[in-house]
Amino acid sequence: MNKTIIININSIVFHIEEDAYETLRGYMIDIKRHFSQSADSGEILLDIENRIAEMFSERIQSGRKEVINKDDVSEVIAQMGRVSDFEEASEEEEIGQQSFHQQQTSSGEEHKPFQTGKKLMRDPEDTTIGGVCSGLGHYFGVQPKWMRAFFILFVLIGGSGVLLYIVLWAVMPVASTRADRMAMRGEAPNLQNFKKNFEEEMEGIRENFSGANAQFSRGLRSIGTGFGEIFKFIGKALAACMLVFTGATIFGLFFFFVACTLAIMGYQEEIYFPPLEVLEAGQAFFALLAGTFAIALPFIALFYIFLRILFKIRPMNNYLSMGMWATWIVSIIVVIFYCVIGAQDFREDSIIKVDRPLKVQPVYSFSEKDVRVIEASSSADGKTRYNIQVDGESLHNLLRSDIEIRFESLDSLEKPFIQYHYKAKGKSYQLAAERASKINYQAEQVDSKVIFNSHFALGADDLYRGQSVNVVAYLPVGTKVGIDRSLEGKIREIAYHNCYDNYPEELKIKQTEWIMTKSGLICAIPEKVEVEKKEEEDATTSE
Repeated sequence: MNKTIIININSIVFHIEEDAYETLRGYMIDIKRHFSQSADSGEILLDIENRIAEMFSERIQSGRKEVINKDDVSEVIAQMGRVSDFEEASEEEEIGQQSFHQQQTSSGEEHKPFQTGKKLMRDPEDTTIGGVCSGLGHYFGVQPKWMRAFFILFVLIGGSGVLLYIVLWAVMPVASTRADRMAMRGEAPNLQNFKKNFEEEMEGIRENFSGANAQFSRGLRSIGTGFGEIFKFIGKALAACMLVFTGATIFGLFFFFVACTLAIMGYQEEIYFPPLEVLEAGQAFFALLAGTFAIALPFIALFYIFLRILFKIRPMNNYLSMGMWATWIVSIIVVIFYCVIGAQDFREDSIIKVDRPLKVQPVYSFSEKDVRVIEASSSADGKTRYNIQVDGESLHNLLRSDIEIRFESLDSLEKPFIQYHYKAKGKSYQLAAERASKINYQAEQVDSKVIFNSHFALGADDLYRGQSVNVVAYLPVGTKVGIDRSLEGKIREIAYHNCYDNYPEELKIKQTEWIMTKSGLICAIPEKVEVEKKEEEDATTSE
């Protein structure tokens, strides 16, 4: 059983085993001894300690451990490098180059240096306004001046470059530490690169603070700082607006999911998502769940990003982030799976035509009966009842209103009839024809009245597969027809509303009058209406 010690690195507390502590202590003593001759050794040591603290934190989070052991310290030292590794580098450089060329000549293999990933960050050391262009230049391996020219071009084209710059300013973190700047350039954060980076920075500082160049550089930086504060404020304002938008979207998706779930379960019918009608209840729920995750997870990720921008919170846990990625990918796969399942039942279609005669009448009155209205019996409490079940299925899911009605002319000696076109789809023509044959819809004639139901019913076990009904009423030429306003939404190929508007306000009724001609129905305005209109025209002319 090893003894543990509590240490503090960069204001972060770590529990470390005693033998691991001794190894780390000896390593830090060597580093301090080596950099003790530098004028700014404190800054270098602070950057090295910060990097070691980050690596320890990553190992604790990834390994789900609480105590740093000797193996952890050894791996961190191996990644950072020892002082002895680069103290002898200058002596071995020529020998290494010679052996490298010899190996290249003999084997013909090309040496590929170790490549490190770059981080997209703003460069505060090479900045005109906010360091965005220089950071992009480091990330894509181009000179910052070309990135600046790119943004200027976008500004001249349409001003979109300004908005893009502000968004990148808000999203990209600033490379405030030496370790950040090394990660920005893709340099490995080890001792040798820390020393090299520090020496390059000191050389750049000596060059910048000389003569007129120093004054110009300081003036340009002060202007950039001023613009930077302005853009920072604008960026945070945009982030706040986007935070509200993404939050409202997430809440709306949650409300939509709950409402559709209740509709699938049959508890309410006011809100329903039509694509779910093609699936069974169980399939519809999983498709709805997967679709909600597929849309909501990107918004949740954006919401967290904007929270980080505004409130400087810590990055998302790696396990949570990977879990969200996996859930999002699985959700998309599930949505595609159910889309394929639903689409297979819509490949073939079938139409069944049935003719039914009409009793001969000089005048026909066509109207609609709303089959959804259920009258309460005398023993009932008089309250309207929703969610009526038929064989365990919601009545709302069984009724369809895909009905179209047309009128065609016949010879005056022919007998009137109604032709019904029952349509449905399926995986095969046989299945589509079977579904079409199950549609039960026809008009009811009572003397001169022809009454159409507002909906037709599907079977309790049937799902929506494009079922619809087209009705064609064939009437002899000269037949007078009255059409109730309840059919206005189902009538096709005649201008019902225009005929209705021909009536004066005081004479407007629910039913309009028509006459069948060889070219079809035409509006027939009553004689008394024509007389009144003629009298009004005569009165206007006399005045």
